[in-house]
Amino acid sequence: METIGILLAGGMSRRFGSPKAFACINDKFFYEHVRRALDAVCDHVVVVTREELVPLFSEELDVIIDLPSISGLGPLAGIYTAMTERPADQYLVLPCDMPFIGQKETAELIQLAEGTHDVTAVRTSEEYIPLFSIWNHRVKKDLKREVINKQLSVMKFLDKVETKWVHSELIHYDKTIFRNINTTD
Repeated sequence: METIGILLAGGMSRRFGSPKAFACINDKFFYEHVRRALDAVCDHVVVVTREELVPLFSEELDVIIDLPSISGLGPLAGIYTAMTERPADQYLVLPCDMPFIGQKETAELIQLAEGTHDVTAVRTSEEYIPLFSIWNHRVKKDLKREVINKQLSVMKFLDKVETKWVHSELIHYDKTIFRNINTTD
């Protein structure tokens, strides 16, 4: 089963103040940490970003922007764009603002997904983490409809398809690695 990693790196980073993909932790950009985690388990990784950020990424990466008709419409648009531009059986989605997710965690999620659900996503006891998830290619048609109709809530979309929620403790005991970084604090 071919798996493509989707590295979401096109958000506006309003609360953060600068593009989160290029923030550093442990002497590496956030996106480099995420890419390494995806590379470990995916056949290919595609970075979905905004047009003005494309030149900032390494030329060796597969970097794309949203399809023109849905440009700037958030993570669902980025996922749909990647599905359209890079066909595969399934997609492992991880946003650039989750740099603490590593190779072990992506491998565990792949194992837990089983490939039978439309989407397999992670949750802790306190919150849902919908963008650390595996998406089956068969949701592409439903995803297209949502994005075209400007129904852009990831959680509302996941409520409409067959979503399996995996508890974070099955992937890693420390739930702090699942946090997404929205501020520089």
